[in-house]
Amino acid sequence: MSADSARPPSRWDDEGQALAELVIVLPVLLLVALLMIFFGRIESAQGDVEAAARAGAEAAVVQSNAALAQSSATAAVTATLASDHVACPSPTVATNVGNFISGGSVSVTVTCVANLADVAAPGIPGAKTFSATSTAPIDPYTVITNAFINSKGSSGSIRPISGVS
Repeated sequence: MSADSARPPSRWDDEGQALAELVIVLPVLLLVALLMIFFGRIESAQGDVEAAARAGAEAAVVQSNAALAQSSATAAVTATLASDHVACPSPTVATNVGNFISGGSVSVTVTCVANLADVAAPGIPGAKTFSATSTAPIDPYTVITNAFINSKGSSGSIRPISGVS
């Protein structure tokens, strides 16, 4: 029996095998990590757009007329998306005030093309369109006024009846 065959296996043999396993497994782990980041970013952006639609609906229902409701909804959506980390330069806001009466409701739909270029890789799109709709009820005891636009373009107002304050 020779001295070489009686010695136990060396540590160096195991390290070579571990290196080969690492070379095979590391790219797969990196791909999984990148996909998790990408899909997490998509879910986060969708949640931000849903939050913006909800904020728009909540801002609209406390207004006294439909024109103010539309402008308040747009301002709330823009402010919400600006404060979140969604790269959405120009969201589309559609406010449905067709049922803007006491006890009615307001719906706000937000559509946004978000830039995902910072996490995009070959084969993954650099932008995605997100859309969300939120509906909020108008308090049945809210007084709704009918704002109007006169011929000069300024909005009219409701004036109290003389002698009544």
